[in-house]
Amino acid sequence: MTRLISEMSKLASPSFSSLSLPTSFNISSLFPIPMDRTNYLSWKSQFEDVLEMHGHAEVIKKTTDPPKVQEDGSVHPELARDKLVLSWIKATSSPSIKTLLIPCTTAHQAWNLLGKHLSPLVSTRVWILRDQIHTLRKDNNTTVTDYLNHVKSLLGSLTQAGATMDDDEFVSYVLDGLGLAYKELATTLHLHPDIGFNQFYDLALQEEHL
Repeated sequence: MTRLISEMSKLASPSFSSLSLPTSFNISSLFPIPMDRTNYLSWKSQFEDVLEMHGHAEVIKKTTDPPKVQEDGSVHPELARDKLVLSWIKATSSPSIKTLLIPCTTAHQAWNLLGKHLSPLVSTRVWILRDQIHTLRKDNNTTVTDYLNHVKSLLGSLTQAGATMDDDEFVSYVLDGLGLAYKELATTLHLHPDIGFNQFYDLALQEEHL
C-alpha cells in the first residue's frame, strides 16, 4: 500500500504531466460541490477536463484491468495511475455516490457505473426543469422579486445538471409567466431583442415599483 501511495504521488507531480503541476494536488478544491444525481453532467465535463490537463484522459477509457506489479516486484505505474484517477472520482463525489462506487476497483469501472446509473436520472431531471420553465406563471400572491428569484433558481439547477438554455428563449418564458400586466416590458424587449436576463431582471423590478 505504501508503494502504491508513493507511485500515485509521483503521478500527480510535474514530471508525470505535460504541464507544470504542483507536487501536492487537492482535486476537491476544483469541485466545491460534490457530485450527486443533480449535477452529474457538469461534474463529468469538468472532470474530463482535469484528466486531460493531467494527461490521464485515457485511464477511464480502458476496458482491461491495469497490471499490478512490474518484473522487479514494484507497483506497476499503470496501476498507480488508475488508482489515482479512481481516488479523484471518489474524492469529488457525495457520500451517496461513494457508496454506489464501493464495488469498483478500477477507474473505468467507476466511470461506467456512474454513466449507467446517473445519465438517465439527469435526463429526467433536465426534462422536468425545462418543463417547469416552459410553464412558468406568476400568481397574484407572489412578488416580481420572488418570481424572478425562483426562475433564476430553476435556471441555475438546469445549468448544474449540465444543460443550457439560450438567454432569449429563457427571457421569453419568464416574460410570458408575468402575464399581460407587463405588456409594456414585452414591447421593450421586442424593440431590443438583445437584452439578456440580467437586464430583463432589472427592468422587471423597475416596472414593479412604478
